[in-house]
Amino acid sequence: MKLRIQATALAATLALATLTAPAQAATFQDVPKSHYAYEAIDVLSDKGIVGGYPDGTYGINQPVTRAQAAKIIALAAGMKPSANFQPDFQDVSPAHGSYQHIRALTERGIFNNSEHFNPNAPLTRGQMAKIITLAYDIIVDDNDLITFRDVNRLNGYKGYITTIAELGITTTAQGEAFKPNDDVTRAQMAAFVKRAMDFDAKRKSGEIYYDKTQQKYVDKTYSIPEPPPAVKDDTFAADTIKLVNKERASQKLAALKVDTALNKIAQTKAEDMVKNNYFAHLSPTYGSVGTMLDTFKYSWTAYGENIAKGYTSPNSAVEGWMSSKGHRANILQSKFTNIGAGYSTDADGTTYWVHIFTAK
Repeated sequence: MKLRIQATALAATLALATLTAPAQAATFQDVPKSHYAYEAIDVLSDKGIVGGYPDGTYGINQPVTRAQAAKIIALAAGMKPSANFQPDFQDVSPAHGSYQHIRALTERGIFNNSEHFNPNAPLTRGQMAKIITLAYDIIVDDNDLITFRDVNRLNGYKGYITTIAELGITTTAQGEAFKPNDDVTRAQMAAFVKRAMDFDAKRKSGEIYYDKTQQKYVDKTYSIPEPPPAVKDDTFAADTIKLVNKERASQKLAALKVDTALNKIAQTKAEDMVKNNYFAHLSPTYGSVGTMLDTFKYSWTAYGENIAKGYTSPNSAVEGWMSSKGHRANILQSKFTNIGAGYSTDADGTTYWVHIFTAK
């Protein structure tokens, strides 16, 4: 059996070309139903927000240009410019297919009004985080509930990136690389925008609201089953905690407290991966790790999650985590105080391991 470990869920986003009439994802030759952005592309193309190329492809791996991104966001958010506003751009004329959309976003301060717009330049992931946050009036806070190893306080997009991560608009995992300077692909843009639209719809319906005391958005209607009363294979799970504390001791770090409530949540996540046949930090049943903790009314100030698949023993699982920079960072994170562990196997005997770390 091949052993492997995965630290991140798939990152996602979308973009649109201005070349053809809208078409559903099912008609795009390069968007199979198994693709992570299939549903997002299908929904947005059906709404006329994104389109494809004349050859029948969507161009899932093509970068999104700034002009394309402006059109996608303006259409998705229903933004139109006022009659009198004229931007200062010298490189985008009224004849440009995205001119009205660029005007709409610039008028609202989503794009800076300057001499050059650079319509054909690719949009970066950091820029994407900013325009989505501003377009949907999402409150940016400094909680840093989720952090990325390549996004520090000197990065001008940090607040926007952290905010969309906390809301699940991006699924890049805690502690991993967000790659803020990478180009956004058309598939990724679709996924980002679809998630932002879903968030906006829930906020408008009252399902999601911003709690000023907690300084974060809260989903007040999310309902999921209670964790199972019994934890299966708790010996294997407990052994991984001992090994983690041994690693921390070697670095002169305080041992993590074995948290019974967190054990149940971690076990539930492991069993959920088996039941729904996936391997990712974002659960189709429970949502993000933060959402899952909140749903089970678990109090936390910071969290991290390590998952592994296919390892046959506690030793091999922890060794795999320690050999990965992102997972090792969670294990040796000095601010974490508590830990919960879960372990489950599927019908074929494939193992799933979960560690959830928290600061209380």
